Amino acid sequence: MGVLPAGDLEVRLERVDGETLRWSWATADEPIFPHPLATLPDDEPSTVRLTSGPDGFTLRHEGVLGRHAFALGLIWDQLLDTAGPYPWVETLRRQAAEATAQAEKTRRLRAEREAERWGGPPPSDRVRGLLSQAQSLARMDRPILDRIDALPAARQREAACWAARRAMRVAGLEGIGWIAEVLAAAEADHPLPPSFTEQGGAPAFHRLLSDPEVPHTTVPLRIDSKTFGIHSVTEMLQQAAAFPALLALANDDPLAAAIDAVYNAAIAHGDDRDRFFTDAHTALR
Repeated sequence: MGVLPAGDLEVRLERVDGETLRWSWATADEPIFPHPLATLPDDEPSTVRLTSGPDGFTLRHEGVLGRHAFALGLIWDQLLDTAGPYPWVETLRRQAAEATAQAEKTRRLRAEREAERWGGPPPSDRVRGLLSQAQSLARMDRPILDRIDALPAARQREAACWAARRAMRVAGLEGIGWIAEVLAAAEADHPLPPSFTEQGGAPAFHRLLSDPEVPHTTVPLRIDSKTFGIHSVTEMLQQAAAFPALLALANDDPLAAAIDAVYNAAIAHGDDRDRFFTDAHTALR
């Protein structure tokens, strides 16, 4: 059997008889392009007939798809008229080298963007697939995100409750009756009230803002210049910043709950965020 190299593909020529060869496409054992071809130009073999006559040899390539006829004609012209290496091999190698270099450049740029988004190498696929504050938490404290991800599910749920309680405490909400009841229910692994599980917790948040017993204090919210292109500081209601940590406990996914609770608890601590993260690293071991 003869083999004609064609980049990621090869042509196999198998002799049938003295005048007939079977032409078939196959994938090359060693592809040269960064994203090798997986589809053959034609799944069906074709027939090559070479006959002799008074005017010389005649080559007929039968059963060829119409869209391939011109290209195959050029190939046969080269094969029949040119001795030595196949002329298209170097062209394909050069194209493959250029494609490989471009693919590597794209990979590096993507890795750099991912590292910037995640504060280091991308985390696990599980974390990356979450609808959560994972990226925001990673940019604050990447090791705490990895620590949460490494915890078993039961410990992740405990971490979420721990962070929610810290958020409620720093915002002066731990002693508000209905909030204390919900927090205790979550810590006992009991279902949360519908106001926390429906409409993204909007009814509970509305109750927070309208409850006259809820204190009103503010913490600085610092806009990250690397993330948003600007750097500024504004004040936000501390209780509104902390409450999403409690709402996070309604999430059935313990990993997402822990990430969101820790993130929102950190926001609620304002400029005391670093101390909160120090405590978190100790508590989440």
